[in-house]
Amino acid sequence: MNCRTLLSLGKGISIGWAKHCALACLCSGLVLSIVLGAPPQACAMTAQEILEQVAKQNFQESFRASLSVKTSKGKKTVAEHTLWLMARTEKDKTEFFVDFEAPPESKGLRFLFLLRPEKTPQSFMYLPATGKTVPLAVDDPSVDLGGTGLSVEDIQGFMPKGGETATLVKEEKVEGRDCYMLRVELPDGKGQRDLWVGKNGFVVVKSQYVDAKGQVKRTFRVVEFFRTEKGTEFPREEDITVPDKDLRIRVRQENAVFGIELPDEIMNPEKFGTYRWRD
Repeated sequence: MNCRTLLSLGKGISIGWAKHCALACLCSGLVLSIVLGAPPQACAMTAQEILEQVAKQNFQESFRASLSVKTSKGKKTVAEHTLWLMARTEKDKTEFFVDFEAPPESKGLRFLFLLRPEKTPQSFMYLPATGKTVPLAVDDPSVDLGGTGLSVEDIQGFMPKGGETATLVKEEKVEGRDCYMLRVELPDGKGQRDLWVGKNGFVVVKSQYVDAKGQVKRTFRVVEFFRTEKGTEFPREEDITVPDKDLRIRVRQENAVFGIELPDEIMNPEKFGTYRWRD
């Protein structure tokens, strides 16, 4: 699902900066706007400004959602899971809680992801069979959540990371939407993340992880959206492919509630595994 982000990084645009942009806009564009009766076109956004809007717009309110996850290898379905995903953002911190409901062998398996400003993200897994909580490697793309094929980033969505360099490559249509195409270079030559961000709403419509050799390792696409009561767009169904493993993962939101109070216990590493949130 895209996390799939999260931290409020958006900043207001000063009047002086706005005046500077207005003077820099092409006269032809201004004349055309006047002729057509439309407001003058604003100067193009930078890659960093777009990413700040992505972080500001996504996950603005707490929610609880029921998800179905279907994992296929080639043409064969290898796993089907039902799980609960809950998230909240408060004072520049974001927290995710995942609770597996089905199949029976996965019931009670839980994950917790804690994102704090200027701190290393934390993630934990609770194993019902042993009653123990163990830490997870947040940045390890090989981590498979409960046999679904989903990674940590699939749950938390796009998160800016230190040492990355973002560039606005072009503008194009993806899934019928006008998008900004961004390239985010990963530090230490680890490859890149390509993002397609919708101009309307700044939601990530598509993303790809490309390794240092130029091979696409993972592709994420939102194939269906819906609007919350406040008018915010939210993914209804996502499609994730992993070419190296011949995997395809379909994630569909069956129902969701937004703007709700979530108990502190499910976001506490010491309590999230055993807390009975349904009671």
